[in-house]
Amino acid sequence: MPDTPLKGLIMRTAVVRLPGLGYIYAADPKKEADEIPHAITFKYKDGTFTRGEANYDAHSLAVVSQPELGLISISGVGYYSAIMASGTTTGDIFDDSTPAPQEPRTGGIRAVAAINGKAFAVGLRGMVYRFDGPKRWVRVDDGLPKTFNVQAIHGFSDTEIYAVGRDGAIWLFDGRHWRPCESPTSVTLTSVRCAPDGAVYIAGHHGVLLQGRKDMWSVIDQTVVSDNIWDLEWFIDALYVSTMSNVYRLKQSQLEPVNFGDDPPASCYQLSAGTDVMWSNGEFDLMSFDGVEWTRIV
Repeated sequence: MPDTPLKGLIMRTAVVRLPGLGYIYAADPKKEADEIPHAITFKYKDGTFTRGEANYDAHSLAVVSQPELGLISISGVGYYSAIMASGTTTGDIFDDSTPAPQEPRTGGIRAVAAINGKAFAVGLRGMVYRFDGPKRWVRVDDGLPKTFNVQAIHGFSDTEIYAVGRDGAIWLFDGRHWRPCESPTSVTLTSVRCAPDGAVYIAGHHGVLLQGRKDMWSVIDQTVVSDNIWDLEWFIDALYVSTMSNVYRLKQSQLEPVNFGDDPPASCYQLSAGTDVMWSNGEFDLMSFDGVEWTRIV
């Protein structure tokens, strides 16, 4: 890792909004070893890192435009912060949500994602929450079984949302009801992306990559990646796929490693696309892509 304010830290997650503007949440390995809840936060703007601190283990981020422009961060136990144009609020998803579930809930939040500009947080035991404003989360998971351990969520609109998780499970939400989709795999699914080409892409363990929509799903028979796929992103006109060690572009049903240039990252994990820019972050590397070339930020 080059000599940046993140030297000695481990990146947990990052999200980009515009070229030269994004957010990075990291951890101190010593505090992690001592199990001290924390996050070290950075706003990155045009080469400058502005550091902050959080007293909970924030591990997933989403840039939202509804109900106003903001950044939502969540932790596994349910703590969150909403850094909005009108101010910052913090709280507990389980305390700040309605309607109440049939049984009390604690922990198990896996990820937060923006759908139609709104933040959706998902987790184990069939949990889905929508952020409607400071201190206002709406539980939208009635009908999902407790056996569905949700790992990721994405959608085309409020009335076509896909949640994926363990055992190859895919569920579809029409804005009112959830129903299961017939999945062609039983591996853990880790990421889902509703793409501008009209297809839904889903990825998971052992290089599994699916394509489809609603009741029609097929396996993309790529032969390049057998590692677990951890994230998907659509950027400009293509699907990008990330493992822990590399980033690939889907081209004619095959995955091609991207060309990072003469300074490739040693770690990959997640992808994030904003306006005219995509980021790839691993534990120790953060790379930015403008559609032509990759440049290193960290």
